Amino acid sequence: MQGYQNFIAQAPACLDAFPGLQLSSLDGVPELSGTITLQDAQGHALDGYQIRIQASTDFPKSFPKVFETGGRIPKNYDWHIYETGGHCCLKTLPEELISCRKGISLSRFIQEEVLPFFFSQTFRRLNGYFLQERAHSTLGWLEFFREVFRTGDDKLIFKGLSILAHGIKPSRSADCFCGSGQKFRKCHRDSLEQLSLLEAGEISEILVRLR
Repeated sequence: MQGYQNFIAQAPACLDAFPGLQLSSLDGVPELSGTITLQDAQGHALDGYQIRIQASTDFPKSFPKVFETGGRIPKNYDWHIYETGGHCCLKTLPEELISCRKGISLSRFIQEEVLPFFFSQTFRRLNGYFLQERAHSTLGWLEFFREVFRTGDDKLIFKGLSILAHGIKPSRSADCFCGSGQKFRKCHRDSLEQLSLLEAGEISEILVRLR
């Protein structure tokens, strides 16, 4: 499968950047496994986790699955581990789709997605709570869209998503759809541009799930 080939082709750069990992295969699925070390700003080791990073069939169009294998993290939703499958919940689906459309490499995936996830786990273990945490399932999606649209008004969010789902491109000089009275270019243009990497069908499905 092409996703597996892409994963294997990018693995050598990861092994150089993260020497605690090694490339292997489980039931024909390529994966990186071993230890990742968390470091502070001065490069000192803070913590470490035993992990597996399992290739997805369409990588880099979707994230690989990441498993914590050392038994340090409870396998439940409260710790952002899927109880079905046992892999880590790194981001909401809309955020994952956008990250992949921007383009990810295996090394960047580990640096920008995997390491922050385990830093958060260490923070919770030490402090009793996550420093930054999304709610589970579609509530987490809604939190993401509230950040993108800079509002707690869910009706405004649905309106903005509906505009994207229907392929509407507001004029820069038009009044913003949110009703603020500002021009679109000075109000929610950046919000729609950020979400424009999502396909219309995906946004329609997201709207169905959110409602």
